[in-house]
Amino acid sequence: MRIIILALTIMLSACTVTHGTFTVMSNKIVNVKNFDIEKAQKFKHVTGTNMEHIIIFIPTGEPSITNALNDAFEKTDTDVMTDVTLKSWSWYIPYIYGNAGWEVTGDAVKTRGN
Repeated sequence: MRIIILALTIMLSACTVTHGTFTVMSNKIVNVKNFDIEKAQKFKHVTGTNMEHIIIFIPTGEPSITNALNDAFEKTDTDVMTDVTLKSWSWYIPYIYGNAGWEVTGDAVKTRGN
């Protein structure tokens, strides 16, 4: 019975890693020369994710930070994130299914006009 529990524990492994916190993060070209962040339109606690599946043992793609940022920007029509926490995660049941992805969480700010 102990061997079965140990085997299931190993097989059902998952991992979440916090890669750090960042003051400002963007994948867009922004001009902040005359920009006042205090007066800007800001959305608090925005989360952007990008996830890909692993079917049997074949990944359907490679998750990226860029796509996670784009997800957050599309939700809020912004172009810069501040106070960002960057995480990655993955889990996998061998030869069945799993997934992996990136997550960015922070405040989204619009630096450009309409």
